[in-house]
Amino acid sequence: MLLRTLSLAAALLFSGMSQAHEGHSHEHHDIQKELMVTDAKIRTFLPAAKSTAAYFTIHNPTDKLVSLKKASITGIGRVEIHEHVHKNGMMHMQKVDFVEVPANQQIVFQPGGFHLMAFEPESELKVGEKRKLTLYFDNGDRLYSFVEVVSLKDAFEKPKHAHHNHH
Repeated sequence: MLLRTLSLAAALLFSGMSQAHEGHSHEHHDIQKELMVTDAKIRTFLPAAKSTAAYFTIHNPTDKLVSLKKASITGIGRVEIHEHVHKNGMMHMQKVDFVEVPANQQIVFQPGGFHLMAFEPESELKVGEKRKLTLYFDNGDRLYSFVEVVSLKDAFEKPKHAHHNHH
């Protein structure tokens, strides 16, 4: 009996969701098929540093390749897309004009790979604050997200999920 009640509740829940969804008739909002940004972080500027780096993951669940051509972050004068490349055993950083995100794949912007370089902060980045991140694609789409300000050491640590009770 309990099982039947649960599946009924689940069915109601899902039908409720699909109806709520029909209210917004955007063909764009097929939940499964949207570009998405996760884990967006920007490091605070070190004293006297002219730039800092931001990292995130772009998920492309659509069946079309998309090309990220530009990014902006609130309160940052200039944002560039860079990548690290190995040449003759040396690590070089170079600006790139776009990053292709293949259909049904994700691209991780991370230390040692693609990343955003942020220059000319209009106000100090404070650890814990969130800034708006806008990604611009070559097809005219824009993707908005929030990028969280982290300190240099936090940028490399895996997030610890609120388990602060030490045994």
